[in-house]
Amino acid sequence: MLTLAGQTFRSRWTAFVGTFVALCLGVCLLATTGLALTSSVGGTDRATRWYRNADVVVAGPNSVSVSTGTGDERYTSTTDTRQSRPVPAELAARLGTVPGVAVAVPDRQVPVDLAGTPGIVRPWSASALGGYGALVGEPPTVDGELVSTSPGGHRPGDRIRVQTPDGPRTFTISGVLPPAAGTADGPGDEERAADQDGPVVVFGTDRVAAALAGDRISAVALRAGDGVSVGTLAGRVRAAAPGFRVLAGDDRRAAEPDPDDDALALAASLLGTTAGVATFVSVFVVAGTFSFAVAQRRREFALLRTTGATPRQIRRLVLGEAVLVGVLAGLAGSLLSLVTAPPYAHWLARSGFAPEDFTARFVLWPLLAASGAGLLVALLGAGVAARRAARVRPVEALREASVDTRVMGWGRWLFGLLFLGGAVLLLAALPEIGVSDGLAMVMLVAQLALVAAGLLAPVLIRVLVPLLGAPLRGQTGAIARASALSALRRTSATAAPILVTVGIAATTLPLTATLWQAEQSAARERVTASAVATASGPVGLAEPTVAALGRVAGVRAAVPSRQSEVYVRSDDYPEEYSARYVGAGLDRVLRLPVVAGSLDGLTGTDTVAVSRSMGWRVGERVQVWLADTTKVRLRLVAVLDDSLDLDRTLLLPWELGRAHQPGGADVVYLDGGDPAALDAAAVAGGGRVLPTAEHLVAGDAVQYEQNRVALLAVLGMALLYTGIAVANTLVMATNDRRRELAVLRLTGATPGQVLRMVGLEAVLVGLAGTALAGLVAAAMLAGLRARLAELVAQPQISVPWTPIALIAAGCLLAAVLASLVPTALALRTPAAQLAGMPE
Repeated sequence: MLTLAGQTFRSRWTAFVGTFVALCLGVCLLATTGLALTSSVGGTDRATRWYRNADVVVAGPNSVSVSTGTGDERYTSTTDTRQSRPVPAELAARLGTVPGVAVAVPDRQVPVDLAGTPGIVRPWSASALGGYGALVGEPPTVDGELVSTSPGGHRPGDRIRVQTPDGPRTFTISGVLPPAAGTADGPGDEERAADQDGPVVVFGTDRVAAALAGDRISAVALRAGDGVSVGTLAGRVRAAAPGFRVLAGDDRRAAEPDPDDDALALAASLLGTTAGVATFVSVFVVAGTFSFAVAQRRREFALLRTTGATPRQIRRLVLGEAVLVGVLAGLAGSLLSLVTAPPYAHWLARSGFAPEDFTARFVLWPLLAASGAGLLVALLGAGVAARRAARVRPVEALREASVDTRVMGWGRWLFGLLFLGGAVLLLAALPEIGVSDGLAMVMLVAQLALVAAGLLAPVLIRVLVPLLGAPLRGQTGAIARASALSALRRTSATAAPILVTVGIAATTLPLTATLWQAEQSAARERVTASAVATASGPVGLAEPTVAALGRVAGVRAAVPSRQSEVYVRSDDYPEEYSARYVGAGLDRVLRLPVVAGSLDGLTGTDTVAVSRSMGWRVGERVQVWLADTTKVRLRLVAVLDDSLDLDRTLLLPWELGRAHQPGGADVVYLDGGDPAALDAAAVAGGGRVLPTAEHLVAGDAVQYEQNRVALLAVLGMALLYTGIAVANTLVMATNDRRRELAVLRLTGATPGQVLRMVGLEAVLVGLAGTALAGLVAAAMLAGLRARLAELVAQPQISVPWTPIALIAAGCLLAAVLASLVPTALALRTPAAQLAGMPE
């Protein structure tokens, strides 16, 4: 049968063009997102910069683990953290006494703001560890001096104002360190060789660096003595520092801040969602196209059955053809992705969702995975339809091939209802996750609902087509309605890509916008502060600035707040939660729904307040890992009612952050005070003060734009692919109707009447697909509103009509053109000749 499939493919290759196009573009979509995703999770291949002259670097752990079970059945789950634990001073001193250590240099890394430019202060003793050339100028000898690296653009003698964790300070640049000779790859690379687009490094005296770091040691760099190998030294250090990272070779760069790390993490998260959407639309379109292509050939299979072909032979024939098409289309789609992936990666970088130099690298396995997935989907789509065609008896086959008598089998009913139930269950849980963490969940809900609508489409189309076609008058309109209803299989198949294209937009965009608006509304109603101070640069407002704001006449409360993350054991693994370090007097600036305990107890370094959804009780001691992996046991002092903006968020006392994660405040909520005096105090500390309403509006605008671009990144290529699939499927359907068109011509219909009938039917199909998408979206929004009503007073539905209308109009235009163009070309052939063409 594989030989027969090859002969069929060669002799009737035009019949496989539609399936080839759908599969080729589907594989291209999967491979493009796969290449970009692989490039984002692969990390950077930058060389070690800060510790080139160190043999071994010791850094704190940057992961938290949860172990379950005992003995041989013990299982450990680990989650990487964004920060690492500092190295204790006693360990740093002990490492200097390890046999074979010639030099031990404690390094400290303090984020600062260098006149609006992100920077890092390090001790002068650590400058000898990096790849720097001869110092131009003098080393820092007093606490008011700094040495800058070349990317800073400073010269000896320059005065620079620095925002530090202790407040603003003015330093003098005493010298400049250029990169060492031979570290650049070509012209213009000298500056990048030293810091590679990261924060500008400046070196102060060891005493200044220690004071700014709060005596926290970021890493300890070690040099081996004469005759001691790096491997030997690393082994001795591991024995002396159990539980800490001992890094050698290229691993030393793990102790350095990676300027691309956050951007790559964002790109990986976004591309993971994009890959899920791409997989969904590819499977939906490819499976539907192959199924429709097989259904178009039922008459051919009926004839094979009457000539003695067995059901097994029919299935093998169809699967053999699917293998041939799948292999060729997979190869073509993989090659095409090598062209499309780099521009897509560059767009992500330009949009701020990836590092500036991010690109899609060639990796073989995403191409193989995409090709394999495409082939598998093709086999599944063709196999299901072939099984249905091969089940009938030879005598019944001819009759079934002419009329769609039974489109809805028990399998479509069962899986349609199962997918619908899954969408409803996930929709109920969506508000508890929120839009910031729930974009992937929004996509999944939409996908389940659209699959359910696609499976149940024949039932719904029986109702929609008469309703949508009711305004059509005359014989042309009647024929268009009758044709759409009599060929339900064709109508459902051609409406499916329109359903998924419009449906993804009509569900995802309103669901996300509604959830985001509900969160923002809840946050706005919660803030009772009269004004809000924020930092103008990358470093937050230092504590001296917060204190200065609190001393302004008339200020009743100045409450700092800083966003962070913590890790809490969830079943058998550590799960990341949002956290806020907040100062005293929080209830004066925020309206918080306390249902048990009191926020007055949120002080010291061992307390916490959480929402009721965490399931903890007041007075209970809970174990939490801070962002730097420090394990703490906190006493629960207050439980808050469930709310959108504080769900899955832990409120932690400011003193705990000062002890373990020193840094400035993201915002300071202010109650009372003269606006001009407040703004003057904030400007002196590198910030600004805005009335609460203006602050919230500005924050909403930034967040809205980020959400919009993120959705475009996730949906853009998928919608482009499904839009092409609309035209592809309609062309396939129209080319299959040549004899039907000839019969209409022979019965007296003019070419204009035939074109109008085909165009009206295409409009009906397009409107039916759009209406199905609208029904799915309306049901999802109604369910979301009902769920939000439990958390937000009078939730509002937000629907971005313009992009949805443009997408629907584009699909409708593509459907009409894809139907009329091949029809017009077919009508150029005389009707008698067209009627005699073999199918």
